[in-house]
Amino acid sequence: MAPDDKIYFATNWYDGINFPFPYPDTAFNIYNTYLGVINAPDSLGDSCNFQPYSFYLGGNRSYAGLPNNPDYDLPRDSGSVCDTIQWTGIQSPAVLQGGVLFVTYVNSWDKLFINAQHLKGSTYTLRVTDITGRLVFKEKGSASAALNMPGNGYFTKDLDCSGFSNGMYIINLTTNKEMLSQKFIKN
Repeated sequence: MAPDDKIYFATNWYDGINFPFPYPDTAFNIYNTYLGVINAPDSLGDSCNFQPYSFYLGGNRSYAGLPNNPDYDLPRDSGSVCDTIQWTGIQSPAVLQGGVLFVTYVNSWDKLFINAQHLKGSTYTLRVTDITGRLVFKEKGSASAALNMPGNGYFTKDLDCSGFSNGMYIINLTTNKEMLSQKFIKN
């Protein structure tokens, strides 16, 4: 699931004889220079608006899948074989600075406290995903619906984590004007 609420994926190319991976170095075709997109993943059947080979990679290629490269807030190590945080033609989403997101997990209560301040916007979406990108919690709302939503600049949420497995989780709080992210570990 991408920050724009769409699912992007790479596809295999199989000519009926050769195994699809790896492609020859000269292979540039619709199968490896475009990604498929599910535009409405919460909708069933045809209403999910699946568009195969609709997202152009700008002359770059994918093979049999996309990496799930979490950003651990590490600095870039240019030239290192471990430098996997690189952009290859895909633009990052626009992020307006201003809001600040705080998360605190209290192990003895099995509860996550999510607080944000200086928020801009009138609607919000709160998502919690595990380290593999699987969505474990999602909530949407608007400033007019409750006092703790963007509009007055503050957000607060106490989240019961008793159903979460041990591991790292990523919290994304997105308003119609900015996106904030933090991580926490449940152990």
